[in-house]
Amino acid sequence: MPSLLERLLGTDTPDEQVDLEARQNDADEALRDAVERGTDTVEDCGVTGVAVVNEGPDGVPVVVPIARFSLGEDIENPDMGLVWELVGEAIKAVQAPFDDVFVRHYDVQFTFDGDELFEAEECRRIALTDGLVDRYATDAGFGIADLRDTVEAADDIDDEIAPVAWGECKDYSRSDNAAIVVAGTAAAASASASAASCAGAGAAGGAGGGAC
Repeated sequence: MPSLLERLLGTDTPDEQVDLEARQNDADEALRDAVERGTDTVEDCGVTGVAVVNEGPDGVPVVVPIARFSLGEDIENPDMGLVWELVGEAIKAVQAPFDDVFVRHYDVQFTFDGDELFEAEECRRIALTDGLVDRYATDAGFGIADLRDTVEAADDIDDEIAPVAWGECKDYSRSDNAAIVVAGTAAAASASASAASCAGAGAAGGAGGGAC
């Protein structure tokens, strides 16, 4: 029987893909609504994709949900206070839709020094473990300052493994053993990320990456 990744990269649409697309859309809508209600200013945002990076027992997908914010073309040195406030909004949006999915980690990405979500000179990410996301979303006594302190203290030299406090964006579309589920399609990891300048989160303007 073909593996999950093989089925995601094939012509048929497996049930797991439909499920992940629905979760991504729910998280994307929640994030856009939260940013529209808030006072933080960003150029654009979205839950832009779900990277399927492995397959567990019984074909269970191991995933990395990806949220992304564009901070604008005039920003060269982002305000880290704003960055972490936006991380908090992203966590609240993605935690519930992916609560019962096996999540390797969550990527919250920031593009800046450019004017579009997928076209910018710089792309950096904060990678969060599932446990930290759950704690922040459910523990009222664990605020954004606590989350930031915890991530910065636990970050080490390996930017591949969460937690990552401010690392280079990872292009999951260029990994040999991953597939990107976004906007109704699964993008082969070996394919060029033609719609994204960094981080390979999927096609700009797709159903999972609306404007805020």
